[in-house]
Amino acid sequence: MEIFAGNFSLKSKIKTPDIDYDLLQTGEKSYFIMGADESIASSSEAIEFLEKQFGELESYDISIESENALEVVSSEYETGDYECVTFEWPQVDFADILERFADSMEAVCVRECESSKIYHNTIVRVDFIY
Repeated sequence: MEIFAGNFSLKSKIKTPDIDYDLLQTGEKSYFIMGADESIASSSEAIEFLEKQFGELESYDISIESENALEVVSSEYETGDYECVTFEWPQVDFADILERFADSMEAVCVRECESSKIYHNTIVRVDFIY
């Protein structure tokens, strides 16, 4: 079972579908999603799933544990404001950032995402819900 998490925006506003994942609407057409699924094995399959459920995506930032380091820090959160913080510098280290936010009540997920065009290493993102 692969864990995936991230955020995405839709081209058009829709009625939010009822799906069995942690889902937080963060704006009129934007969402944070986190979940695990046996049928989703790659980020491209996660994007296909999202487009099937929500329609055409305008943008997305989805990480999946088979491709990136990803840790769910807390699955117990109240609906609130969503914020995504990016860590990018020459010595960025996933384990250090995970340790920094491991006891945070607001951090939901720590995840690697794309490669840094500046430092040529992997960018780490932390998803927060306040």
